[in-house]
Amino acid sequence: MTPVQGLSPDERALLKEALSGPLIDRDPASLGVGLKLCGLRLLQRAGTVAIANGWRGSPHAFFLTREGWVLMKAERRGAPVRRSA
Repeated sequence: MTPVQGLSPDERALLKEALSGPLIDRDPASLGVGLKLCGLRLLQRAGTVAIANGWRGSPHAFFLTREGWVLMKAERRGAPVRRSA
């Protein structure tokens, strides 16, 4: 998993925006950041699967992946605590 400290402020801001919903109609700079986050498997493009599942928005929208959710939840709550048996 990508550490939160390794992300730039722009990447962090885009991930925080994605917590509230899909990212639609982005400017070219944030589109580049979104594609980089797709490469890190923190975001994914909507594509044909999302449309087949009922998404009626832009096929170019970005959604958080499971790894993205985990990363953002860990940042919001602080470091995860490891439990012992």
